[in-house]
Amino acid sequence: MKHFFQSIITIVLAIAISACAPVEDDIFTTAQITVAAGDEVVITRVQAQVKLTNVNTRQVTTSADFDGASLTVEVLRGAYQIDIEGVATCQSPDGRVHMHQFRCQSDYTEFVRDGQNDITLNMIILD
Repeated sequence: MKHFFQSIITIVLAIAISACAPVEDDIFTTAQITVAAGDEVVITRVQAQVKLTNVNTRQVTTSADFDGASLTVEVLRGAYQIDIEGVATCQSPDGRVHMHQFRCQSDYTEFVRDGQNDITLNMIILD
């Protein structure tokens, strides 16, 4: 009888320990958004705000933490509308430096993969 109770307790403890394993759902992903100005123009600095609107939940994420022409942000996986507006410092092939007001827009972009999701948006120069 003692052996029977020890077996039952061992089985119950094994089930309890395996049931307490952490369950992690990867609901977040990394989005890297790059602003492009064409093949010949090099963007050296961007001062802009990115507005990411989740198409399903309408949750809005904003960031202005650009590193050169790229921005990396953690978002919930899903489909997004992207709006960027600001100023970019660009260098032309002849070495001249220009500052331009610009916009970028995407009505539908998916950020659903594990790891990093990359997207490049072309600038619409406003001035």
